[in-house]
This record gives sequence, C-alpha cells and structure tokens, in this order.
Amino acid sequence: MKPQVIKEQMKSFASRGNVIKLTIIISMALMVAMITGALYFRSTVYISDNGTVKELRTNETNLENILSDAEINLYDGDVASLVNKNDKIYIDIKRAFDVTVTADKKTNKLRMTDGTVADALSKAGIKLGEDDIVSIELDEQLYSGIIINVSRVKYSNRDAWIDVPYDTEYVDDSNLKIGTQEVLSGGKKGIKTITYKDLYIDGEYVSSEKIGEEITKEPQSEIVGVGSSLRVPYAKLDNDELDKVKLVNGIPENYVKVVSGKATAYSAHDGSLTASGRYAVVGTVAVNPNVIPYGSELYIVAQNGKRVYGYAVAADTGVGLLDGRVTVDVFMGSYKDSCKWGAVYVDVYVLKMGDNRYIGAKERNATR
Repeated sequence: MKPQVIKEQMKSFASRGNVIKLTIIISMALMVAMITGALYFRSTVYISDNGTVKELRTNETNLENILSDAEINLYDGDVASLVNKNDKIYIDIKRAFDVTVTADKKTNKLRMTDGTVADALSKAGIKLGEDDIVSIELDEQLYSGIIINVSRVKYSNRDAWIDVPYDTEYVDDSNLKIGTQEVLSGGKKGIKTITYKDLYIDGEYVSSEKIGEEITKEPQSEIVGVGSSLRVPYAKLDNDELDKVKLVNGIPENYVKVVSGKATAYSAHDGSLTASGRYAVVGTVAVNPNVIPYGSELYIVAQNGKRVYGYAVAADTGVGLLDGRVTVDVFMGSYKDSCKWGAVYVDVYVLKMGDNRYIGAKERNATR
C-alpha cells in the first residue's frame, strides 16, 4: 500500500474516534443532568384549587413556599391544607365566599369556605330562641352570596276585660197594682276576662290569638216587680218575702179558706203588744182566734176591689171580734190611717192556718 493511502486512512480513523468521544461526553452530561435534576426536584405536588388540580415538582415542603412557587395566593378566609404521602404532596385549597347574616337589627359579613346555615349562625355568635324564624333551613349548605335573616319571635299573653250585660227577671209583685212595674233590685254588669296571645316579630306587633276567656265576675240580674194586686196594698212584703203569696188577678192562687165580713182598723203606740204576744205593727191584724187561729197567714182584699190591706198575720183580738160583729180589725201605722180605712167589707184569704201559740219575749225580740 502506498504511504499516501495509509495516511488518509489514519486520518479517517482519528476523526471517527473524536465523534465517538464527543457522543460519549454528551451522553454522560445528559445523564448527570438528569440525575442531578431528579435529585433537585425531589417531590411531586398536586394542588387542588377549588376543584382545579395543578401538578408541580419542587424540593419545597413548606406550604407557603410551595404556593409561592406555584404563584398561588391565599385571600381572607381561604383555607389550604397539606398532606405528604410517599414523596407526593397533596394541597387542597378551599376558597372563602361571602355569607351575610342579619339578626337583632345587625348585619354580619362572614367569609366561609363551607358548612351549613347553622355553622354560619354559630360563627356569627347568634343563638336561636325556641320560636325564632330563620329564612333558610339550618341544614342548608352555604354558597357564595347567601343571605340569612333571623327573625326574633316573642309571644306575650295579655288580658282584656269586657262587660257582661245583666239579664232582667220579672216577678209577680203583690205590693204593686196590676199594670205597673217597679225595679226591685238593680242589675249589675259582670266582667269577662279574655286572654290573648300576642305575636311580636323583631319587637313589632304582628297579630293576636284568643286563647281563653272566663267570667271573672258574674252579672247580677235586674229584678223587676210586675204588679199583681188590685190596688197597692197597705201592708207590703219585703222584696225577699214576695213568694209568700202569689196572686192571680189580684186574688191568692192558693189558700186554705176564705172568711168574709166587715173589716175595721185600729192603731197603737210603738211597742204595743198583741194578744198573741207579737208586737202590734203594720201587717198584724186582730181576729176571732176560734175562727182564725193566731199565727195564721192571711191576705185581705176589699170585696169591691177598691182597697187591699195585703199580707197579714193573725195576732190580736177584741170584743167586737169575739162576738162576731167584726171579722177582722187591721192594724194601721197611724190613727189618721185607721180613720181613713173606716169599715170595709173584705174577703180574708187564709193562706196558712196558725196554731194559736203565744209568742214570748225572747222569740219576739229575735224577730223584731
């Protein structure tokens, strides 16, 4: 072989060796770069930001530094949590949103990441009363821009009073002339207590509900006497004694017998006693005790209907009565009245027969 040819071949081999060396050097450099890079970025980070996931390789382990590398900022109320697992870091970011809570005429602006309406009220320091109203259900999940209103509810009981009208009762009154009336006792109104439950919302009256009522004072009926006598009687009964005689067309409805004859009148000074031991007062009369026993209850009416002595008790006697010239001698309150009476023919209705018993001082004083 020629020396020139050999020389060219040697140059070719030398050039090939340089390329191989260069290739090896580059490959080793790449391998070193890869190895050192793997050592430098030792962790893989997965960042979930409100549901959006971002992957990052870093040698940082501090949450704040990682977020800085990832160019992620946290704002008021945002919450970030970090979990390191098998050289992998997981970061979860929950972004806060606005929640508005109004109660007791005050509005609270909250920044929250999750939770329920109840959680928001708790964070705002609002305690609910038993009857308070919340505009949204307590278990409702919070969301951005939610507005929660709390209405304070208060119930208060109160009493109100109204008059209860009285009734009017009509009773037969033997003291009054037929066709006339007289109030014997005035009526009195009663009182009804009504209990209401008032509803107040946020201090403002809303409505009322009646929850009870009770007559706390009974009304007293007005008692009106309706005249049942032919004339106004001279001897009148007290209002509570009117039931002793019931008249129909001026005549007693019930009686034992009737004794008819002449009636005269007499009077006496105060404190005078009758033959039966009773005091001589208007409403006591003298009789023949053999015909009408002492203690008998009577009702005396003139036969012509123009005079009515009224209810009386047989209590006295006299000569003209015992001999039959006079049937009854009625006691009057004054001598003048006895003169006016004169002598009248009457019917004596015996309502109840007496027993001719003498009334002693003790019993007499007790009934005076």
